[in-house]
Amino acid sequence: MANVKHAAYYTNVFANWSKALGSKPTEAQLSLAHVFGRPGKQSLAVAMALRDGGVSGQQIKQASALFDGKATPQLNHIRDLIAAGSFDRTGPGYCLTLSDKGQKWVETHTAKAAEVKVETKKVSAKSARKAERKAKVKAAKVDVETVIAADSMAEGGPVEPELVTMTSDGPQL
Repeated sequence: MANVKHAAYYTNVFANWSKALGSKPTEAQLSLAHVFGRPGKQSLAVAMALRDGGVSGQQIKQASALFDGKATPQLNHIRDLIAAGSFDRTGPGYCLTLSDKGQKWVETHTAKAAEVKVETKKVSAKSARKAERKAKVKAAKVDVETVIAADSMAEGGPVEPELVTMTSDGPQL
């Protein structure tokens, strides 16, 4: 399985992280949060709750504001995980620890992820050359369009399109 850097999803958030938010969640905490949900504000809140001191509601709001500018509480996912028995809530605020049920979930889903095989498609040399030619033709078309546009601008401004009527004898201006 590919080595995923879970912190990469939150580079903008971590670049602006302040001391008031406490310690940044570790790669292991983010990885565990992503087993239970996709990367985003909810998973960031779960990862913050997995830290030693947990997380307060105010810290969740501040971190979510760093994510997308909206200081909204991200408690739905945390509450659902606690209600499902995947995590136990300990201490003040939101301080989570992984329960036995949650550990079984992690083992099951990481095993399934390890079984997935990535298949690569072999490309023949002929196909590679064909794709290269198509890319060159597309680039040439763009160059021609920009030259035509530049010429029309140099001749006194943009040219108004003319109305063309199709008849049985061919196109008529």
